[in-house]
Amino acid sequence: MADLTQFDFPSAVRIARVVRAVEQEPRRARPLTFEAVLEQRQKVVFKMCTFTGAWSKTAAKTVTFRDSTATVSAVNLFANIATAASARNCAIARDGTAWYLIAAEC
Repeated sequence: MADLTQFDFPSAVRIARVVRAVEQEPRRARPLTFEAVLEQRQKVVFKMCTFTGAWSKTAAKTVTFRDSTATVSAVNLFANIATAASARNCAIARDGTAWYLIAAEC
């Protein structure tokens, strides 16, 4: 037999509050939906970025997302990339919480 889920008292109170709120809604109200929650949980796994300078194999480098000024650290697992005169494009992918280089403009 599977283990039963255990709730502490604050969790039970929170759940009861939600159940009461739903029960008090008019019956003609729309049913509960979870699309917004599911959309928020979808994580981006591929991004186009730019980087400057050389990038050694196994080294981490800060890259800038092309659609914003946000940056992230990504690891190059494949090959050394020589220094260039200007910023170059690259593609990175997420595995869990880590970002990895998957392609770079040479």
